[in-house]
This record gives sequence, C-alpha cells and structure tokens, in this order.
Amino acid sequence: IDSLDAIRVYTKYKAGEEYVLFDDAKMDEWIKDGKRKLGISIPAGFKQKVENGETLPLEVHFDPKFAVEYNVIRGVIQQVVMQTFPDLMLGGMMSKARSYLGDKEGNEFQSGINNVVKQYFPEEKESQTGEIEKNSGMPMKSPVDVKSVKLIGEEHGNAMFAQYVAGMAVLFLLFSVTHAGASLLDEKHDGTIKRLLTAPVKRSEILFSKMLYITILAISQLVVLFIFGWLVFGLNIFLDIPALLTMIVITALACSALGIFIASICKNQQQVGSVSTLLILGMSALGGSMFPSFIMPKYIQTIGKFTLNHWAMKGFTDIFWYNKHLSDIYPSILILAGITVIFSFIAIKLFHKRLMES
Repeated sequence: IDSLDAIRVYTKYKAGEEYVLFDDAKMDEWIKDGKRKLGISIPAGFKQKVENGETLPLEVHFDPKFAVEYNVIRGVIQQVVMQTFPDLMLGGMMSKARSYLGDKEGNEFQSGINNVVKQYFPEEKESQTGEIEKNSGMPMKSPVDVKSVKLIGEEHGNAMFAQYVAGMAVLFLLFSVTHAGASLLDEKHDGTIKRLLTAPVKRSEILFSKMLYITILAISQLVVLFIFGWLVFGLNIFLDIPALLTMIVITALACSALGIFIASICKNQQQVGSVSTLLILGMSALGGSMFPSFIMPKYIQTIGKFTLNHWAMKGFTDIFWYNKHLSDIYPSILILAGITVIFSFIAIKLFHKRLMES
C-alpha cells in the first residue's frame, strides 16, 4: 500500500525538537483538524497474520466529507492486498518450512508445492479461439477486513449540505452585489453623481455609502440563505453564532468590494454583465462553489486558493462541519479582509479617475 503515490506512511512526527511515534490518536487529530482527509490504521501483529494466512484487520479513519476519496482508497486497498497477499502468505509459509525442516528439505518442500500448484492450477490456458484466458481457480474469500471509522459529522448529517449551502450562498451573493454595484454606472449616466458632487461630500464618501448599502444587502441575503439551509436541509447554523456572524460580515464586505471594483473598471452595464459573468463563474468553478474542489486535480486546487470563493467557503464549512470557533478560522477572515482592502483601494482610485474624465 505504501508504494502508492497517493498514500504517505507516517511512523513518527516532529513535536517540538524531538520525534514522537505516530499513533491512531495523532492520525485522528490530523483528520479532525482537516490536515488529512483519511488515514489507514495497520494494527500490531499484522505481519504475523499475513504469514499465518489469517484475515487482515485494517481500519480506515476518514472525514465523511471526502466520501469519494474514501471509496477510492478502500477499493485500492482491496486490489493491492488481493494481488500481494498470496505471495506474502506463501513466502511466510516457506520461511517457516525452512526453519522447521532445514534448508535442504525446505527447498524440496517448496519445489513440491510449486509442482502441485502448476499441475492443478495452471496460470494460463489456451482457449479454442486462440485467446489467453486466466484461470479463475477456486473462489477465494477476501483476505482483508476493512473497518470504516467516521471521525466527523455524525451529528451533522450529510456533509454535502454544508458544502453546497455555503457554495451556492457565495455564488448568488457575488452576482447580486455585482449588479448592485453596477448601479453606479446608471447614476453616472443619469447625472446623479454630478448632482451629488455639488453637495459638501467627498467622492470617496459617495463610494463608501454605496458600498455600505451593498454590504447590508449582502448580509441580509446571506442570513436568509443560511436560514433556508437550516429549515430545508437541517444545516446546523447555531454551532458558533459569533464565528458565523463574523464570517457573514467579512464575506459580505469582500463581495461588495469586488462588486464595486467590477463596476469601476467597466464603462457600461453590458461590460459589467460580460465581465462579472466570466469572473464570477470562473472563481466559483475554481473555488469550489459549483462542485467540491477536492475532486479536481491538484493544480486546480492550488489555483482555487487565489479566489474569494475558496476562503469564504472554507470559513463557513469550518464552522458548519468541523465545529471550529472564531479563533480557528482567522486565516479565512484575514484573507477576506485583505481582499476587501485591495479591491476597495483600487475601486476608489478608478472611481476618481473616471469622474475626472467625465
């Protein structure tokens, strides 16, 4: 199993300045913290069971959110063990025979076994059509007993609800705030902005007031969508109210800043429609709003980390699925805050420039 590229074997891990033996407790801790998707526990005495031809007990500890990976790994385990178990068992039996009988008689015993196997269970036989057919031989019971251990989410129900409710909420929010931000273009075209500039207000105040309106709209939309997820899908949104409210506010601010930014770089509503559709759908596909990002190639997952959707969804799913608190989701909060500052700053500069040009 450890020959597979997708599986990494841990026997020790670094704790401070020293290395500590890796055990099931540490494996479960990593999975619960989201550091790993699943783990395979190989119990003590495994080699002895192989040599004795006994059923091999394996435990797969996993996060049900990654059910696709779990089913793949379970199938790989069965395939690998079925391919290697007979050779391992025979190797162990031959080793024991040599230790009891001595090298000379042990070799004779092995030769006799090989002759019997070749006589009654030939590896290949020629069919009447000239094709090579594998001899299925006697039915063999699976040598491995895989036990599944779910570590997370027993009290949350279906993991996909946490994924899809958060994903769709962010996707719909981006479209809403973008079109709300685009109303700046209508106000500029209708002359509303010019009339506002005759009042004792700054240009940045006009933009911030528009952003405040969009943020309040975004917060209201997120609250309604999460309440809908709670009522219809049974999503538990009351695990950590302060953390959830913080994520709602910071996500609303980041989406509002992006909406204002798109409106600032476009000259008319048609451009806003084209740019926003391309940008939002692209970010949603890469960031995991449309479908889980963990089923995509590794390089796509890396690109997805540069999207607003990824960090917004990570914060929400950390709350809904992993029961994390406000102190645990600060990376998502800080990155979304950074997105808010960057897009707001660029939007203000572009807004000033466009007003000067007009």
